[in-house]
Amino acid sequence: MEVVEPEPADLRSVALFHDQDYLEMLKQANDGVFRDEMIEFGLGTVDCPVFPGVYDYSLLTTGGTLLAAELVEEGHKIAFNVLGGFHHAQRRNAEGFCYVNDIAVAILKLLDRGRRVAYVDIDVHHGDGVQDAFYEDDRVLTISLHESGRTLFPWGGFETEIGLGAGMGYNINVPLPAYTDDDIFLWAFNEIVPPAVTAFAPDLVFATLGTDTLLSDPLAHFNMTNNGFAEAVQAIMALSPGCVALGGGGYNLDSAVRAWTLAWSIMNGIEPQDMYVGVIGGMMLGTEYMEGGGLRDRHVYTTGPQKEEIRREAERVIGYIKDTVFPLLGAAP
Repeated sequence: MEVVEPEPADLRSVALFHDQDYLEMLKQANDGVFRDEMIEFGLGTVDCPVFPGVYDYSLLTTGGTLLAAELVEEGHKIAFNVLGGFHHAQRRNAEGFCYVNDIAVAILKLLDRGRRVAYVDIDVHHGDGVQDAFYEDDRVLTISLHESGRTLFPWGGFETEIGLGAGMGYNINVPLPAYTDDDIFLWAFNEIVPPAVTAFAPDLVFATLGTDTLLSDPLAHFNMTNNGFAEAVQAIMALSPGCVALGGGGYNLDSAVRAWTLAWSIMNGIEPQDMYVGVIGGMMLGTEYMEGGGLRDRHVYTTGPQKEEIRREAERVIGYIKDTVFPLLGAAP
């Protein structure tokens, strides 16, 4: 394991995706002073406030993802930028806590060098900014598993959004109902992600590992634990010839820290054992489903008629993808 300090992304790299006028407005916002004209670019909203250093911060986080991509391209199996994964940022506006789309910027640089990239997003929110960046591009396979846009921001990412033109069949959305648990999520993941990524045969895989799917997260409605999260991370690593892993969202601090620590341990083929597990009660640590002090959550499952309703909807979505998208991608059903 090695910790590497990134440099801020250069303007030329960021401009591969973002419009120059937006970047200029973001640069003006670096002084922390809001100006009325910033609203046009999504700056100064509740989700994307103007604060001192916002431009510098955005370039540094993007630089971390660019460095991670360079390391993986050079032959490292995995590089993890925990602060990366700003998948909502659009070409000319900020959105959903995201100012610069580090993912799109890094992938575009790789495409310029002839690489094929698969993008797998398990954040609870649909990765709309990345989808929009590559919706008509067959060099990038984008897969997003997320809570349905019927109940959660950014209110899209439906299974019918499958790409356009050359990109038709290379954009896969798996919207799942509120209260989806580990069982349903992992079943849907395993039905779609391995066959699709295998058929596409990428040179690199980008993975946004949002922890906002977890039960404790205040901004979403899934019933997952970090056990399901960890199994998905392990599966992504197994599929990847090289993986650029990114943190993405996560709005319960305790859960995010533990889940990303667990993800990093899995990436390195280890899992720390805590001899003091059980000595400190989980309630004292702020999450009622957490085992006493360890990395792993207690298993929690949705049950009864609600579980069956979720299962039926998941089966409908998976059936649509296999019938409609897999033939276009050449994936085995």
